[in-house]
Amino acid sequence: MDVAHTDGEGTTESTASAPTDPRGLAAWVEKLGESGMPVFAHTARDISQVSGSRESNAAELARVVLQDAAMTAKLLRVANSPVFNPGGKPISTVSRAVVLLGFQEVRSICLSIAIVESMLKGKQKQRVIEEMARSFHAAVQARSLARKRKDKSPEEVFIATLLFRLGDMAFWAFAGESAAEMDAALNQRPDDDPDKVQRDVLGFVFRDLTLSLSKEWKLGELLEQSLEGRVDKNPRAGNVALGHELAVASEKGWETPQVRKLVERIAENLYQPVEEVSRQVRANAEEAADAASFYGAEAASGLIPVPGEKRSQGADNEREEETAVEFLQPDPMLQLTILRELSTLMEGSPDINMVLEMVLEGMYRGIGMDRTLFALRSPDQRFLMGRYALGVDNEKLRRTFQFETTEREPSLITQVIERREPVWLRESDSSHLRRLMTPRLEEVTHGADFFVTPIEIRGRVIGVFYADRQPSGRELDEESFSSFKHFAHQGNLALTYLSGG
Repeated sequence: MDVAHTDGEGTTESTASAPTDPRGLAAWVEKLGESGMPVFAHTARDISQVSGSRESNAAELARVVLQDAAMTAKLLRVANSPVFNPGGKPISTVSRAVVLLGFQEVRSICLSIAIVESMLKGKQKQRVIEEMARSFHAAVQARSLARKRKDKSPEEVFIATLLFRLGDMAFWAFAGESAAEMDAALNQRPDDDPDKVQRDVLGFVFRDLTLSLSKEWKLGELLEQSLEGRVDKNPRAGNVALGHELAVASEKGWETPQVRKLVERIAENLYQPVEEVSRQVRANAEEAADAASFYGAEAASGLIPVPGEKRSQGADNEREEETAVEFLQPDPMLQLTILRELSTLMEGSPDINMVLEMVLEGMYRGIGMDRTLFALRSPDQRFLMGRYALGVDNEKLRRTFQFETTEREPSLITQVIERREPVWLRESDSSHLRRLMTPRLEEVTHGADFFVTPIEIRGRVIGVFYADRQPSGRELDEESFSSFKHFAHQGNLALTYLSGG
């Protein structure tokens, strides 16, 4: 839309305002994926792919989370809140959070954080906050119902319910002129069915937008079936719908006939006394308000109808805002915590991948490195290839960290493997080590100083750990090298133990 205005000489000119909103459902899906919510879409795809793969495990989920420093900090904050950690035992690492809270619990926390982050960066209209409050409330109610019904995965129900009105939230957060037009239409036609108003203004309803986003971003079969109303095919979808019915009805008061009928319906389905169910749904509302606050959605938390204005100790609304730290600083206490957790992990039968993730997390977050990597030798011992990486451009590092280890020409990587000793390559090093730098290794390190050490099991080098601070340009130091070697040594011991050595 062009806005006409008159200059000082009475001449009318036109200036372009913000880009016009797209027309049609497909165009809206494209807009939200490319310019509205690309970070959420990427995070949702990554987390959904991990959870949906039979070969995936807790270590893979931890690795997805650790790629985002802000997500890592917020996950640990939520994991240590009274809502999720009533015992108060500190959880200091993502790996430990996955072990203690469970795969699905961490997945739901991450998606909740992602949706709050995405929406609050949008237009932040009042309707966004209202939809977010309703969605958090509904999700907690639906999860409670799922648990009562012995659902195999209550957290999956939580996620589907939280995302059930994703299209509504996304529209209000990122629409321009269309949002103003829709807001006016809804206010002028309060007695009309909202779906009819949406179709008249947009040509589609918000639920259609949510369903299309769900399919495009692969948010899960349960969400799709819930949106399609297919409770006959998947009764779990009924929990999603009922959670939203209860959340909407409670906004008009907990003593209304509509709420009482819903409570009676739930009590009948659960074979429980109405009074007990009534107490539970009210407690769920309080839990939802606290949870939304811990996720960073304080404004939405305040709109969740808690009976009698009663609130438990939630997150402090005056809390200091968390900001993403682009480059992590060394944290000796965190190093000790991760080393202790690694020892505790070994008391059970951990997955080898989880051990590697915890070692890399210790190097990355504890020592304050920019990039950390574990590379594995091929079965025939000919090649060394990046397997897992954390930090800045981690995927690029993993892909480029590929070396032939049986080269006739000597190289620093082959020397590390042959001599089985850690190396700290620095700018001031002797010409001998510098001569061992191959063009391939220069491509990986970009000329920066780095640490590298072999991993040996039963007399055989199976791979290496690598770490640097190349992206930030910060210097390495003796203390960091000592910590790096210590983490590698503990990892080596753990891998040897797990392999039966």
